[in-house]
Formats: sequence, structure tokens, C-alpha cells
Amino acid sequence: MLNISEVRIKKINNGKFLGYASIQIDDCFIIDGIELYNGEKGRYILMPLNPKLKKTRRNSAYPIANEAREQILESISKKFDEEIED
Repeated sequence: MLNISEVRIKKINNGKFLGYASIQIDDCFIIDGIELYNGEKGRYILMPLNPKLKKTRRNSAYPIANEAREQILESISKKFDEEIED
């Protein structure tokens, strides 16, 4: 599994859109611009888009395994909840 060493949150709270997140993996790789949403079935994330392909929704980075996506979502949600409590 991923070693997510840091999570940063920028809270927005605009309807279902909760904010942006960036994660650092193994202290050497950052994924910035992950979007966190609150949907009917719970929270979910959208990975950052490729800025060169704005007319089509193509992610610039994304997890291949569903377990990795769930781990990223869990890490971001936990950090988001911690910051709400502060």
C-alpha cells in the first residue's frame, strides 16, 4: 500500500464540494489538486485534471488499484475532519 507521509487540505465547503487536497507519498512524490466531495453515498475524490486537455476530463494522475484510491480518500477525509474540529 501507499505510504502517505503528508496530507494538506484547503477547505472550501461549497455545497457538495468540500475542498482541495494534496498528498505526499514516501516523502518524495506529491499529488496536488485532488478534489474532495460529499455525495449521496459518502465522500469521494476526483484526481487532478490534465490542464492541456480541459475539454475532456482526463486525469493527470490517478491510482490504478481501487485499494489505493480508498486509502487516499481515507487519508484525506481523516485530515479534513481533524481540521474541522480545530
